Amino acid sequence: MSRFGRGELFAALAAIGYGSAYVATAFALRSFEPLPVAVYRTLLAGAGLLVVLWLARRGRPAAVAGPLPRPLVRATHLAIIALCGGPIFLGAMNLAVAGVGPTIASFVAGLYAVLAAVLAPFLLRERLRPAALVGFLAALLGTALLAQLDFGGPGTGGIGWGLVAAVSFALFLVLSRKWSRADAFDPLVVALANMVATAVGLGGLLLLLDPGSFQPGDIVPEAVVAVAWLGLVAGGGQALAVMAVRLVPASRSSAFLLLNPIAATLLSVVLLGQAPTALQAVGGLLVLAGIAAATIPFRFRRFG
Repeated sequence: MSRFGRGELFAALAAIGYGSAYVATAFALRSFEPLPVAVYRTLLAGAGLLVVLWLARRGRPAAVAGPLPRPLVRATHLAIIALCGGPIFLGAMNLAVAGVGPTIASFVAGLYAVLAAVLAPFLLRERLRPAALVGFLAALLGTALLAQLDFGGPGTGGIGWGLVAAVSFALFLVLSRKWSRADAFDPLVVALANMVATAVGLGGLLLLLDPGSFQPGDIVPEAVVAVAWLGLVAGGGQALAVMAVRLVPASRSSAFLLLNPIAATLLSVVLLGQAPTALQAVGGLLVLAGIAAATIPFRFRRFG
């Protein structure tokens, strides 16, 4: 298999794994509360990432390109990135799945790809591409259809948490790009920081405010398997994503973002028997079109 072929395979596996996390969360919620699931997931993933980091750095001295900012500045940057990509995103994502199910949650939370393209010009001083703006508007319309145009209905809370997850992860992506090179952050270190921030921050908050939430209800085997899978996807997905970006240009790997909600939808239908309505299917297609427009650099060749 060629270098690009391996990179695209890694990117596809990571995207499908992330999509499966929405369905796995639905299974985990059969025994556990939404926020403790995020903590359990990150504890497992953090342990796996520590092993991956040890293997990746064994015998290799850390390379530093140029002078680094002050330690306090770097620590502050890493903490902000970790909060956005860790406890805020994972907690909101799990609450969205609990509120509207894995299919709708995956499409709404998947708006992070579009939001990142819209936020980048303001935080990174990049040019706002017209396609990104069109994609943003299409994705917003798709979200309205996913909510079945009833923002006062019972699924409003879940849609809202999905939007919180989308904004949080979009900020994680943009700020990671803004600070990772200047601060020399290893991608796996950032991933581990996400896990630590979730386990310590969210876990500590729950222990103070609602320690009983960690006590599961009736434990069913599929919920335990789902939590284990969530830990594997969180750690393994990060490793696969890092390997993919080293082999495939971003312009090619962006397309695999579309596999997240597609994988979640297919698995929801097969494993949970939850199919979207016709209106929601149209909304999902609009969200996918918005993601594609905002992230994939289409090139048109002029003839004549």
